Amino acid sequence: MTKINIYNNSRQRRILKIDAKHLKKTIRTILQKERKTLRTMNLVFVDNEEIRKINRRFLGKNTITDVIAFPLKGKIPPDDIDGEIIISAQESVRQSRQRHIPFEQELLLYCIHGVLHLIGYDDTTEQKRLKMQSKQSYYLKLALRDSPIVNSK
Repeated sequence: MTKINIYNNSRQRRILKIDAKHLKKTIRTILQKERKTLRTMNLVFVDNEEIRKINRRFLGKNTITDVIAFPLKGKIPPDDIDGEIIISAQESVRQSRQRHIPFEQELLLYCIHGVLHLIGYDDTTEQKRLKMQSKQSYYLKLALRDSPIVNSK
């Protein structure tokens, strides 16, 4: 069983009420359908200031982004994936308002995007980006089918 840890920095607790059970189920569904193994994964929710610092430090980009995924390689068997996904909860609120969708749905999309990166998908070319977007849409539809976001309305 995959161990999934969820962390909020203190500034995100006000706006971020995560259905951890649903989020973990979504991640496990992706791993199962993609036939990937994950021992441990951390989801870390931060604000825009923090994700900008992380983006600058590790990727050399001094910009705010929505999600950064770090596969942690070198200390595990090749078929296992350990990793960390950093998500800006503040950015999910901003983007969801622009797109007129619940921010929880936007946050779920970021989580799916991060998991896909951890298991080997990337969006560095147009062809790869389209493939990754197709996977994201598929998994988002699956997740929303049983989602408290959808079912609570």
